[in-house]
Amino acid sequence: MRSLEEALSDEIYQKITHLNDTKSHYTMHKTLCKHSKKFQSLLNTHEINSESPYNACIAYFSRTQKQLTPSISGPLLSCQLAPLKKKSTVINLSEEQLSKAEEEILNLGLKFTPMPRRDPSMDIASRVHPGTKSLPEGVQASMAHDIAELLSNNKEDTQDNLPPRQRRALKNLEGKAKRLRILPADKGNSIVVLSNEQYHTKMLEHIEDGPYTPLRKDPTTSLPSKLDKVLKKLLKEKKISKQLFDMARNLHPRAPQMYGTPKIHKEGIPIRPIVSFYNTPLIALHKVLATFLKPLSRSTLRLNDSFHFLETLRSSDDSCRYYCSLDVKALYTSCDMSLARQTVRHEFQEHPELLPTNVSAATVDSLIGFCLDNSYFEYDHQFYAQNRGGPMGSPLTVELAEIRVTQIETLALTSSPDPPSLYRHFVDDGFGKFRDRDHANAYLKFVNSLSSDLVYTIEHPHTDGSLPFLDVLIHRDNTTSVYRKPTHTDKYTHYSTAAPQKTKDALIRSLTTRAYKLCSPNHLTKELTHIRQVLLDNGYPWRRIQLIMERTRERINYPKPRPRETSANARVMVPFYPSVAKSLKTIARRHHVSVTFTSNLTLRNLLTRTKTPTDPANVPNVIYEIPCEDCEQTYCGQTKRPLHKRIAEHQGFTRRAGSYVSEDLQYKSGVAHHSITLGHNIAFNKTLILTTAQHSSQLDMLEHAAIKIKAPALNRMHSAPSVPGPWATLLPNIEASFKPRPAYPEPS
Repeated sequence: MRSLEEALSDEIYQKITHLNDTKSHYTMHKTLCKHSKKFQSLLNTHEINSESPYNACIAYFSRTQKQLTPSISGPLLSCQLAPLKKKSTVINLSEEQLSKAEEEILNLGLKFTPMPRRDPSMDIASRVHPGTKSLPEGVQASMAHDIAELLSNNKEDTQDNLPPRQRRALKNLEGKAKRLRILPADKGNSIVVLSNEQYHTKMLEHIEDGPYTPLRKDPTTSLPSKLDKVLKKLLKEKKISKQLFDMARNLHPRAPQMYGTPKIHKEGIPIRPIVSFYNTPLIALHKVLATFLKPLSRSTLRLNDSFHFLETLRSSDDSCRYYCSLDVKALYTSCDMSLARQTVRHEFQEHPELLPTNVSAATVDSLIGFCLDNSYFEYDHQFYAQNRGGPMGSPLTVELAEIRVTQIETLALTSSPDPPSLYRHFVDDGFGKFRDRDHANAYLKFVNSLSSDLVYTIEHPHTDGSLPFLDVLIHRDNTTSVYRKPTHTDKYTHYSTAAPQKTKDALIRSLTTRAYKLCSPNHLTKELTHIRQVLLDNGYPWRRIQLIMERTRERINYPKPRPRETSANARVMVPFYPSVAKSLKTIARRHHVSVTFTSNLTLRNLLTRTKTPTDPANVPNVIYEIPCEDCEQTYCGQTKRPLHKRIAEHQGFTRRAGSYVSEDLQYKSGVAHHSITLGHNIAFNKTLILTTAQHSSQLDMLEHAAIKIKAPALNRMHSAPSVPGPWATLLPNIEASFKPRPAYPEPS
């Protein structure tokens, strides 16, 4: 089918597929009528007064399908077909030209997952084994045997979702990604291509104009010890519990990193800054404090989503019909966090029951202050402190900003001499009902007079009387429909992506649900037609679209209680491999284990480079190999910490000849034992990283495979991690998936 699509023009290909669908509909209808006549004849013969069950099928089919006689010379070619949209969503601002195949790849969207072409054994076995440790041994062994047999016999016969020329184009793009920045646009699902120089210039412009100060050294090495001192003091004074002490620490962090997404809807295409807080020194403390603040950020002014907004709007008084939306400019970087802190402290002093036992308002205030005083990030190997606001990407910043916005807007509504009849907000977007334009402008002026940090802007209704808010468009006649920004591309993940069918069905269901809940009856048909066309343009089959949309309509109009899911004995998350996914689900269900599939490597993983690469020696959760310089023997091990820390321990044991732990003079490190007893030199500078793991729980399986297959002579087999015997058949496949690379590469 794919080769046919490439060989024919879009118009002819669409007509042929339409003919095929129409032919199948025609055959189905003809068959139903034939069986209905037979069944009715049987009923008449036996004088049974009953209605044929085929009648309901025919009636439903007649309502949902157009009866066109499939004929090349008939009405098919003359019927009006919606043209396939081949609109490019790639905005190339660099001087480097992209080939047609490269643009086709990018037009699939950065969330598109190419069909995985590697053996799934390592990814699946290393996740299933630790995830099922809580099961009885017999169940563990049975499930391991079934999965090992499935993976051993697996033959990758799934058709590739990229043709060869696009596969070659993807390889070329991976090479170009070293000198280009392929980024998702800030809004609209477009893809922006910048040169490294263009991206670097835009980032530096933002940093130089923003509230940032360069730092002389990296705080990442000293910040964990500073946090430890603060937490230990609070623990000693019994102001926090041991559980809270452990929850607030991150033992092996990396620096927060700033990156940006281009704002294509603004002049000059500036950068929206985002700070990645994943695995940073204070991320655990930020999460704990954000949890404490959630009760304070819940307000009657706060909207949960578009559905909540529409319910609020429809239930409000209609005396004021002039709608306006307000917006806070640069909320996270302009918000005065010290004022938010004061509000937090006051509220917790008034309502101490909102905090955990033994945690006081003063303790929370001091920890928030510690986080704000140590707010920093790294960009291009330079470190910066943030002097105002909070980093966009921190959960604590989100809650503090919400508290500050709620404080200002509550003050405005209670102290204004002429407040709006309705006001609600969602993050930095506000919505109000006023009498007229002058009333709205007067309220805007009053709100801006209450604070020196937050600046509000206003959007009045358009010339046609409509006003967008979130993804709702309110029309002059007070009806509503779905709103899409001018930069919206209607680009969703293509149907051919390597993802579970449930994920694809969920997209159809969510778009349809949004249409039914947000659209007034006079706008619903147009929106549903638009959804069908958009899904067709994104490769979704017509029958699947119709089926899921009809099921969604029935679920909305005739809601039924959902059956309770049976509780699973264990839950595992594994990457999605189409060739084994269905069978893996069946095996897991048989053993009462719940399996959730995660996405494999997407185009964003393969092509987008936004963060400073981590030095290999600083990577945690690795399987490594250390060679001997004077012989061919090696040592394989695992570490949850950054690799350089574990290597330093091996070096320390090697230097200390007396570091044995028992009478048999077995040194703490197999590497040290070999070096000291034989006098050999260990080539620590030639250490290899065999593979990395996403979670530390996977390391035992991976190290077991490395030791069993590579048989390193320096390892002590009695202390090596063991896994159940049924997994043994997969060990060669797992070891073959390793991609060794030097931990200390020579500078280029």
